[in-house]
Amino acid sequence: MVSTSDLLSRLLDEKKLSFCQDCGSCTGSCPMARVLPGQYNPRRLLQRVSHGLPALLRDEELWLCAWCYRCTERCPQGIQPTEVFLLARNAAAGEGHIPANPTAVMRQIMRTGRSISVPDDFDEWREGYGLPPIGATINPKAINEQRRIFGEENLRRIGA
Repeated sequence: MVSTSDLLSRLLDEKKLSFCQDCGSCTGSCPMARVLPGQYNPRRLLQRVSHGLPALLRDEELWLCAWCYRCTERCPQGIQPTEVFLLARNAAAGEGHIPANPTAVMRQIMRTGRSISVPDDFDEWREGYGLPPIGATINPKAINEQRRIFGEENLRRIGA
């Protein structure tokens, strides 16, 4: 099996990356960089990935990419920032570095099948619009299948 570090080194061509640092198309087209200018910058994140993972794996900036793929589609060097960030996240998760918010979302999904909780009066509200009820959770069989797919080790990591 190929390690995350090996995959990252294959994706990050040093020559392409040196040109990348002068371009900025990724940051200029990133909706998250626009919303969180002081917290998220794909170009800066690529620089940090190329300089080594250990410190980066503990940083929440790694988890702010929304995977819209704009950076990947617009990169004139053919670097795939979205894929690089995904691999870096996988490495972080493998070492147990998952920020509180993604962990809470994963716990919620494992508990209810949904990424956000449904208010108690939600079905009442839906009924007022002629919509069918959805309930607080999805089908228990589906939740069990999600938990099986997620795996016991991952469930332990997030405390679900």
